[in-house]
Amino acid sequence: MAERYLMADAATDLAQADLLAAVLVAEESGWRTVSADEAPGSFLGAVLDSRLVTEGVLFVGLRGERVDGRQYVADALAQGAQALTGLADGEGIQPDQPSPGRGALLVSPDPEKALTVLAERWRSQQSALIIGVTGSNGKTTTKDLLAAMLSASGPTHATRGNFNSAQGVPVTLLQLRSEHRYGVIEMGASAVGHIAARASTAKPSIGVITNAAGAHLEEFGSLDNVIIGKGEMVESLPTQGTAILNADSPGFINWLETAPCPVVSWGALTGSHRWDWQPGPGRPAGWLCLDGSRWPVPMPGRHNAANLVAAILAGRAAGVDDQTLRSGLETFKPSPHRGEMCLLGGRIILDDCYNANPASMVTASRMLLDLPGRRSWAVVGAMAELGPTTDDLQRDCGRDLAQLGVDALVAVGENAFTMAEGFEAAGGQAVRCHDHATAADHLAAETAIGDRILIKGSRSAAMENVIDDLTDRVGWTED
Repeated sequence: MAERYLMADAATDLAQADLLAAVLVAEESGWRTVSADEAPGSFLGAVLDSRLVTEGVLFVGLRGERVDGRQYVADALAQGAQALTGLADGEGIQPDQPSPGRGALLVSPDPEKALTVLAERWRSQQSALIIGVTGSNGKTTTKDLLAAMLSASGPTHATRGNFNSAQGVPVTLLQLRSEHRYGVIEMGASAVGHIAARASTAKPSIGVITNAAGAHLEEFGSLDNVIIGKGEMVESLPTQGTAILNADSPGFINWLETAPCPVVSWGALTGSHRWDWQPGPGRPAGWLCLDGSRWPVPMPGRHNAANLVAAILAGRAAGVDDQTLRSGLETFKPSPHRGEMCLLGGRIILDDCYNANPASMVTASRMLLDLPGRRSWAVVGAMAELGPTTDDLQRDCGRDLAQLGVDALVAVGENAFTMAEGFEAAGGQAVRCHDHATAADHLAAETAIGDRILIKGSRSAAMENVIDDLTDRVGWTED
């Protein structure tokens, strides 16, 4: 039977009477009440998904919008894992129920806070140099580029995918090991204060801000607040740290003025490091010229050259020489659905469908137009978390895509139809499809070999389904 503990100090959002009642119930059932810093046991990393549970890990069973992770705690313990979860209200393990398995069962009135405290404790015991990466666009690719380059210098741990949330950052930190020389931690935010909290847990020595743009406006409220939120990365750095900042981004002057440490900046026309980019015909997808030196850009688009600049400068700030960084760059592999390219029935597919906001939609369309080929198609899903002006922002985005020169637009899902309105108002030809399958049918019938097709939308739009459906219709082409 697993040892059972109530973590009683992580209850900042509960009334004191509620916390006291929870502690008394636990103690009457033979539980031991401990603080998060005194939590017993060791574990081999942490996971939030019960399907990833293996013996020795810490399963964090949180209650989510779609799935209640507390329901899987007993199974995780039975598989030899340890578990952290919240007090169950009629579901999962109750304080007066037996606990299967051999590990420790940690229950907290505020399990997310308890997870953060555990991560902070573990982080304080690790010697890895931590580099934090944030920004409205490009942070995941910048993180992936930097991690690949640093890995040529020593063992490197990095955020998987875009696991950059209030839960993702602590879980990533709990996977650090003593052998890691570097930790590259991506930090996302949808409101002011989020980056400050995540940086407080990760304690980066080097901080990267790729840019600030109109993303997550539903909670941020304005670009000014986005700038403040991203700037929390800089403010979190120690005086002996380094801030890596995009001099071409809105907010740069604000970040520069609040930095408590040296700043390394880059820009096309300003900043301490100047750069330019030339598209390539294949592999590499382009060439970056940074301070007079050429670097191969493994992904298409000028914005990916900018992401590479940020990664190179962060790598240098970590003490790694250019020759080693170049060696690591050769091993780079992008995270799924971020600027990936493939051929379907001879059609050039630009798969950038992991997420979207107006700025990244325009950037991806520019990337599409830089590719050699015939007609250009933007297949777009709705953009989420834009707030009350969503329809206006999407119409403006559709207009911008038409003015860039995109030949045709396919809006997928009724929530994306305002982009079609804007595209048509600017003189473009648009098609409205209510679902992924209908969009794939249209593309299979109307596109031809050599056409360039961008697939993009917010995560909730699940635009990868269009790629799957189109593959079924036209087949995969070996490149």
